[in-house]
Amino acid sequence: MSAQAIRLKGDREAEFERLRNRIGIEASDAESHFYLLKGLDESRKEYYREMVQSNTLWHLTFIAHRDAVLSHLCRLYDKDSAALSLGRFLLTVKANRDLFSDTAFRQRLKDNSHVDTLVQDRDFDDVELDEDLASVSDRDPFVSKLLALRNDAISHTAADSVRRAARQTWLAARDFEVLLSRASNITSKYSLRYRASRFGGIAGADDYKSMLLLLRRALSVGR
Repeated sequence: MSAQAIRLKGDREAEFERLRNRIGIEASDAESHFYLLKGLDESRKEYYREMVQSNTLWHLTFIAHRDAVLSHLCRLYDKDSAALSLGRFLLTVKANRDLFSDTAFRQRLKDNSHVDTLVQDRDFDDVELDEDLASVSDRDPFVSKLLALRNDAISHTAADSVRRAARQTWLAARDFEVLLSRASNITSKYSLRYRASRFGGIAGADDYKSMLLLLRRALSVGR
């Protein structure tokens, strides 16, 4: 069964708002875990001594963030017909274009003093929507690789792959960055067009640097 738009049955504005919030948070959380993981990995060389002192903690931390990124991405690019995925979100946008009209936008932001500026340059057409839909479909090579990994090692462990020592549990950094950027761009684009706001970034994203520095200082005291 092919994916379909999510039917808005009651207060369409409120229901779409909840969908927009959830898919935006999903994309933002995926990026937060990935760039924290990347930052920690890049810190290994400089803080090798500090990390090796608590190797088990860092080993499990890396695994936890890796699995979190994969979990978020699999939900974003999910092909289940009942899921809130990027594909179904875009189809819902397409089926409810009136929610993106200038009139609806102005009403939604009626208390914002900058609404006259924010309402500009929000137009989009079906060509752009179809291009975005194609970028999150299972025909896209990056999405296809993610879904293959999901089916083989994330949603369940494929016994045959393990038997043949062919099990893969990760993607190349380039693949992750493309999929994450695509999800962030799509959710941000339509969120800005809907409410002139977007999800993204997290306070304290580089707190790990302070923690590693404190660990270095603590170890130096005992030397």
